Amino acid sequence: MADLVPDPAQTTLAVCTADSRSNPMHSQELVSSYPPLDYVIPNAEDHQELMVKMRKACGWDKGLVPLWFEQQKEGSRVMALFYLPDTTTAVGMGGVEMQDFEHGDKDVADPLTKRGCVVSLFLYKKYRGKSYLGRMLEICEEIARQKELKTLTIYGLSKARGYEKFGYQTFKMEDREYSGNNIKNTRFLQKTL
Repeated sequence: MADLVPDPAQTTLAVCTADSRSNPMHSQELVSSYPPLDYVIPNAEDHQELMVKMRKACGWDKGLVPLWFEQQKEGSRVMALFYLPDTTTAVGMGGVEMQDFEHGDKDVADPLTKRGCVVSLFLYKKYRGKSYLGRMLEICEEIARQKELKTLTIYGLSKARGYEKFGYQTFKMEDREYSGNNIKNTRFLQKTL
């Protein structure tokens, strides 16, 4: 299998193509029961505007996009933009963080214990309920394996049990601060890769 996580400084793909021979980012190399998606590891020059647009659509973190590109350059985060196959139609985004930057929670992500976290996961509303989320998670898991992570976590509001159908298991529940003083009961799930 091709190396799915190239040096971010050398990644200049504007969009993924359907030809896996010329594009190692093509997700159809992964065997899956979910619908196919193409994806690209984004770069700031070609993809920042699209990522900000997606963050506006989901309602949070649009101001953090430039920082995410810095983290990706440093090797502590890998992002992916997902597209309908053979098109430039973006359906969503996601990423893997090797360190919990916001809270410093080593249960969530820690390079020493080879734990990473699925972050910035977003799927446009019109593509929900069509199994694309499962495919996006598979791609994030493959990216995590390429980074030699052993465990991948994901977290969300206490009702985030939906990730269990993708093989993630709850390992803790606790309050977490979101956007200032907005404290919510949060479910933390993990999956062994």
